[in-house]
Amino acid sequence: MRITRLDHADHDGVRGCHDVWLAALAADDPHSPPLSLPVFRHWLARGWESEPSETWVAVDEATGEVLGWYRIELPDLENRHRSFGSLTVRPASRRRGVGSALLRHEVERARANGRTVLRGGALVGSAGDAFARQAGAEPSLVDARRVQDLRKIPPGLVASLRETAAGAAAGYSLVSWTGPTPEEHLARVAAGFNAMNDAPHSPDREDDIWDAQRVRDRADAALREGCLRGYSVVAIAEATGEMAGLTQVFVDPEYPEWGHQGLTAVTRPHRGHRLGLLIKATMLEWLATEEPKLERIATDNAAVNKYMIAVNEALGYELVEPDEQSFQLAVSPGSPPARSS
Repeated sequence: MRITRLDHADHDGVRGCHDVWLAALAADDPHSPPLSLPVFRHWLARGWESEPSETWVAVDEATGEVLGWYRIELPDLENRHRSFGSLTVRPASRRRGVGSALLRHEVERARANGRTVLRGGALVGSAGDAFARQAGAEPSLVDARRVQDLRKIPPGLVASLRETAAGAAAGYSLVSWTGPTPEEHLARVAAGFNAMNDAPHSPDREDDIWDAQRVRDRADAALREGCLRGYSVVAIAEATGEMAGLTQVFVDPEYPEWGHQGLTAVTRPHRGHRLGLLIKATMLEWLATEEPKLERIATDNAAVNKYMIAVNEALGYELVEPDEQSFQLAVSPGSPPARSS
C-alpha cells in the first residue's frame, strides 16, 4: 500500500475515491442521501466553503485499487490552529491497518501545516466512532440528524404554519432567488452567515467573519460551477433593509428526490418573530413547484439547538439514527502519534 496526494484533475483517482465513499455509505449509513460524482468532485476539491484542503489516497500497489482516502481542510482566514478531517476506508479493506496508516499521515499533514487540532466526525456506535476513540480522539458536540419526508406532510399543514408565522412577522418582507446570490443581496447573506456564530460550538472555535466578497467567492462556488441547484429565501426588515432571516436548500441534479438543507439563520435583533418557521415554510411551498421530484430533505442540528429543532419538528422532520459525534484530536508537535489499531 502507498499513500499519495490526489491530483483533483485525475478523474480516475476522484472516481476511485467516490467508489470508496459510496461503498462506505451503503455499509454504514444507507438512509443518508448520496452525492453524484460531479458534486463529490467539487466537495473533494473545494469543500462547501472553499477552504484550502488536501486529499491523500491509499492505493493497493498490486492492483491499483483505492483502499481509502482522507481529505483534510485547512482554514486560512479564521481558526488557523484547526484542521478538519474526513477519512473513509472501503468496507472490504477495513481492519487491515489502512485507516490507521491514513490517520497517522493525516496527523502529520496537520502538524506540517501548523495545526494543533484535528477535528472530525463519525456516526455514534459506528466503526468510525470506535476507530476515533481508539485513536485517542476526544468526543465533543453531537449533531442530531433529521429527514423531512415531504410525502408524509398532511395537506394544508405547511400553508397553515406559514400563515401562523406570518402573523407574528409584521414588518418583514420575503425575497427569494435560485442559484448564486444576487449582487444586491451578498452583504445581507453575509449577515446571515455571521448569525451562525451564535450556534453551539466548541470553546476553541473562533467566529467566522463573512462579507459580500467571501459569500461570492466561497459559499456560492458550487452554484457558480453548476453542480448543484440552489434555492434561497430571506426575510428582510422593511424599516431598515437589514437581513433578518435566511434559509437555503440545495439539490443534486442526479438525485432530484433528495434536498440538502443548507444554512438557516435568524439574526439576533430579529429573533422572536417566528421568522425561522416563516422562511422554511415558504421554501417548502416554493420547492413543491420548482422541484416536483423532491421527496426528502436532510438536515442536522446540534442536539442542544432547541429552537431550530422545534421548527423542524413542526414541519415534520423525523430523527434519523444514529446521531453524529464530533471528535477532536490534539496534533501539537509534542503530542504522541495516533495509536494504531
